[in-house]
Amino acid sequence: MKKRINVILGCFGFVAILACSGNEGTKAKKEDSAEQPSVAEPAAMLDYKTEGSKGVGTITSFEHKPFDAQLANRGVELFVSKCAMCHSFDRTLVGPSLDAVIKRRTPEWIMNMMLDPATMLEKDADAKALSKEYGSPMISLGLKQEEARAILEYLRERNSTTK
Repeated sequence: MKKRINVILGCFGFVAILACSGNEGTKAKKEDSAEQPSVAEPAAMLDYKTEGSKGVGTITSFEHKPFDAQLANRGVELFVSKCAMCHSFDRTLVGPSLDAVIKRRTPEWIMNMMLDPATMLEKDADAKALSKEYGSPMISLGLKQEEARAILEYLRERNSTTK
């Protein structure tokens, strides 16, 4: 019981940190974009995994676009409300750590997992293995495709800042 309370408190702390850091980043990004309309994106933000399983679902291809800070800001809001109770970047919670996830999984796989975890858990070998490893299947988040894309853009930004 004590362990469960610690996990819950840790999740709330993580959510609070993300929410606070996301607001400061938004203000700084808005100020930066006003001064410089076009900023070169770091090379690390281009490092999606391109080869490998695309998962099972409606996302069969992915258009690699320049980094979109506004979309990433929307993604952090969605991540905090939909994902942060089970996923972190620096440790394992209920689900696996998402540190460097864009280098381990293709964007199609990540989006298919967010959009339709039930189908992925039924038909995708990697999703099945993760469910067995963590003992808890991912639940449906009720996301629309554009919301999943926003979370993916946040993961892209977040993973480019972690080593």
